[in-house]
Amino acid sequence: ESTGGPQYFSGGKAPFVPEARDRIAGFTVDAGVMTQLMLSYLAAGFKGFGLWTWNARTAGWEAGEYALTDRNREPTARAVRAGAIARAARRYRTELWAAHKEPLVGVLVDWDNEAVWAAMSVQGRDFFKNMPVRARIGVSRALINANVPWEYVTGRQLREGLAPRYPILYLPALLGVHSDLWPIFEDYVRSGGRLVLDMPGAYYDEYSRLIPTAVGTPFERIFGAVLRDFGFSRPTNIAYQLDGLPLGEGFVAELDPTTARPRARFDTTDWPAVTEHRLGDGAAVVLAWQASLACCQPGNDRWERLLIRHTLGDWTSPYTCRDALAYRLAAPGVDHYFLINDGPATQATLQSKVFRYRRVTDAVTGETLAWGKPIPLEAHSGRWLRCERAG
Repeated sequence: ESTGGPQYFSGGKAPFVPEARDRIAGFTVDAGVMTQLMLSYLAAGFKGFGLWTWNARTAGWEAGEYALTDRNREPTARAVRAGAIARAARRYRTELWAAHKEPLVGVLVDWDNEAVWAAMSVQGRDFFKNMPVRARIGVSRALINANVPWEYVTGRQLREGLAPRYPILYLPALLGVHSDLWPIFEDYVRSGGRLVLDMPGAYYDEYSRLIPTAVGTPFERIFGAVLRDFGFSRPTNIAYQLDGLPLGEGFVAELDPTTARPRARFDTTDWPAVTEHRLGDGAAVVLAWQASLACCQPGNDRWERLLIRHTLGDWTSPYTCRDALAYRLAAPGVDHYFLINDGPATQATLQSKVFRYRRVTDAVTGETLAWGKPIPLEAHSGRWLRCERAG
């Protein structure tokens, strides 16, 4: 269920969440925002979705909100745009339903980690329970902004054998690591995967016991380093920096490489900031700062670039899109790209060294476009491209 129009006064309040408590939960929905919403749902692989609602309540709670029509019950530009995208979705529904994602990165979401963070949320530290969510937002933001295809994967799915689907597996703020994940991580790396852990990570097991990280432990075997201790960057104590970037307040780790190679060091200490351990056919990487948490809020472009650089290593995204976000779904014989422009009107250039296409059209308007050439995008809107593969 999605919104049909803007919100001003209603919506659930979260009195115990500072980010929401004293703010008006208002937003604008015009034709461009409706385009962004609907194309994002299609890119996510949804089989269908609904818009609440066609016309708004006329009095009381939610009056004049969430509707595709305006307050006078006349159809809006967003309603017309929703209809146009819906018609295209019906036209290509067989392709969309047969499509699949081809992620380069899997981002781990694990219940045991959430439980450990929640257990740490004792009186005065309630915000700890939000840390894994913020970490996921951070790494997701960095991957989206870099146009790296990715998806979430759960601990249960890893136990069911899904790890090989992902060339890279990212573990954001994995404070709690269930003991049965270590053999899965080791097999994954030995089989050619790239495992990336950031801080704070590998602190507790599923019983909130400290995880051993000395020589000979699963941690050391996989990551090729002893995790000696954790630190915390703070301007009034030790203010850590990396590549000239102040970390501000945040977790760091003291790593002692055994068989791993340091790839970067903190500017303010000789501690390794990045280690990489070749194990079997793959590699295990430790980012010794809170890399994903540092990217939670928008505008941390340099931290995002650092995260992406050390996460990908020698890997590259199969496509690039300058000046817009791009999501891809692969269907038999055709790829669907969903471009999102979250700024002023621009022209985006979508390119790939992997994929070749014989015909590119705007799925909504039918306009023929040229692959690899600038594509006009409305301000704060998006565009859906249908690309027929060559050969």
